[in-house]
Amino acid sequence: MPALPRGVVFRAEAGRLGDWIDHTLLRADAKAAEIDRLCSEAVTHRFAAVCVNPQWVARCRETLGLRTNIAVAAVIGFPLGASTSVVKATEAATAVGQGAGELDMVAALGAIKDGDWEYVERDIREVVEAADGALVKVIIESAALTPTEIVRSCRVAREAGAHYVKTSTGMHPAGGATPAAVALMRLAVGDDLGVKASGGVRDCAAAFALIESGATRIGTSGGVALADCVGPAPKQICELFGRWQ
Repeated sequence: MPALPRGVVFRAEAGRLGDWIDHTLLRADAKAAEIDRLCSEAVTHRFAAVCVNPQWVARCRETLGLRTNIAVAAVIGFPLGASTSVVKATEAATAVGQGAGELDMVAALGAIKDGDWEYVERDIREVVEAADGALVKVIIESAALTPTEIVRSCRVAREAGAHYVKTSTGMHPAGGATPAAVALMRLAVGDDLGVKASGGVRDCAAAFALIESGATRIGTSGGVALADCVGPAPKQICELFGRWQ
């Protein structure tokens, strides 16, 4: 049996919604006290990760401690993806050096729209190499792409060594995650990569629709509300999902 994708756990019997959630705070005006609260909430609800701007990586790592299973994820080239590859790689290496175990990098959207797949792959690969073993998720802004561009972007991300593909920054005017986009991304990568859905995921019905479409992580600033709607204890998968169908 092939090894599971890094950062992905397929659950056959019981699970918690918190296991899927990257608890996210990416506002430019976020304050230290808000970052501390984000980390505290992640511990309380046992989320998969906190996702923050690089400025806050060291603080999150210190606040969460070294023994926790909660990852610190840093966004790279956020939110435009239009930084040079050198800048993205430097940002990635710095974040990892400060304690980030996961990196959510924004792909070069302009190059995707131009069909310059060589550039897209090289851009991702440079971040993967700079990550020095940290898990890399590639944000493709699926709402701004055609189905063909979504599929090609996902396959290029896989070839470049990424571990996840991700729908959205949550800041593009085209919109965020949809079940249709997630299903297409899952089809494109098969079981080789994780799929993270983000952008506009604000309630349990939306989260479960995305998970059922193939998402293995959910990026949201509303993680507490999502976790509270199903409770902290593991539940049988049929019970966890059935209520929201």
